Amino acid sequence: MNEGQQTISTLSPDKAGAAPGTPPVITQSQFKQLGQLGVLYLQQGLLSKARLVFEKLVEIDPQSSDAHSALGAVLIRQREDNKALTHLNRAIELDSHEISSYINRGEVRLRLNQIEPALEDLKRALELDPEIKDPATRRARAMLLGIQETLKRASH
Repeated sequence: MNEGQQTISTLSPDKAGAAPGTPPVITQSQFKQLGQLGVLYLQQGLLSKARLVFEKLVEIDPQSSDAHSALGAVLIRQREDNKALTHLNRAIELDSHEISSYINRGEVRLRLNQIEPALEDLKRALELDPEIKDPATRRARAMLLGIQETLKRASH
């Protein structure tokens, strides 16, 4: 068993003496550490491990926009677009100022051929970071310009 699995299984409700199906109780610091572990897994391309971490975080705190957003990002990379869209929608409901949730949702909507909603998401990300300080916003701008160029060529 690897370290990440030990961390997750340690938080299993059964191990904590709680009823099965009951989310474990952890501290904010532990929640944050698990989130960092999930990000590390995601950055290393260990998608199944990252997904396990973020699914557990969503289970523990369904009101965490960061957990929903991160799970959505993992699901995008796993090509589970509809599930990703569900979590990204929830992340935006919980925090309407999270740039990466809009960008990721825009990407999913593009893949689902939802062009207008995708454009709206990418434009919203740019509105939230007009000076393009967040590196993710540069990605949004590049996608938006690419879409606009494609639409312009298609209309001629």
